[in-house]
Amino acid sequence: MITESIPSLSYDEEKILVERAQSGDQRATNHLIKAHYQQMFHLALKVTRDPVKAEDVTQEACLQVLRRIDQFRSEARFGSWLSRIVVNTALLRHRRERRLVPTDEIYAPSIESEAPAPDKLAADRQLLFLTDSVLNELREGDRELFVRRFIDGLSLKNLSDETGLSLPALKSRFHRARLRIKEVQDRMSWGSVVMA
Repeated sequence: MITESIPSLSYDEEKILVERAQSGDQRATNHLIKAHYQQMFHLALKVTRDPVKAEDVTQEACLQVLRRIDQFRSEARFGSWLSRIVVNTALLRHRRERRLVPTDEIYAPSIESEAPAPDKLAADRQLLFLTDSVLNELREGDRELFVRRFIDGLSLKNLSDETGLSLPALKSRFHRARLRIKEVQDRMSWGSVVMA
């Protein structure tokens, strides 16, 4: 990071330096970058809200300036052109980072999953059968509500909008259904299926 303080350039000084930089004068280009570096960094920091990323963005923007100084047209101030480069660089970096997903999350190491034991499968089937039986005993419509909520994953708000039932009425129905399942579960001593 450039930390030395360079006095602001007047419009005329900046114009002369830009012309020299565009004709290949490396010292003029360096002087322009040094004069604007702190402004570039602060703008990058505003956009990224992270000092490390802001430093990277500023460095990338400086490289863009070095590569594209000949594309600058004097219709606007040089500082405005630099600001656009910094913002674009930050936005491009952000898009790149959003696309980068750690591969372990996508391609987890392949581990052979063990098939459940036959007695576990039988117990699970029995549990599902008993739960389904209890749900079938609920008053008309409650089974469908229960399935929509806990199997399909609909929110209470969506169910309320869909059915026209108030939120308290839905909560009451789900509470009664869970109590009924819990009651049968305790009586028959089968696995835990009480829905939260």
